[in-house]
Amino acid sequence: MRRHLLEMIGLVIALDAVTIGIYYAVGMKSRSPRVQLAFTAVWTVLTLLVVLRGMGRVRAARLRGPRA
Repeated sequence: MRRHLLEMIGLVIALDAVTIGIYYAVGMKSRSPRVQLAFTAVWTVLTLLVVLRGMGRVRAARLRGPRA
């Protein structure tokens, strides 16, 4: 369970790092508010998918119980 939790946290951090890098690389600050909103919405949805997948794995590991 702990491994799945740490994996999820690592993936969220990696996704944020990549997304922030893209944000600055494409000069998102100078884009229109509509483009900025779309970028943020995609980022949020991707983060949600990573977290839902990770929490599903954590829950499944919890339900299996400790391995002997």
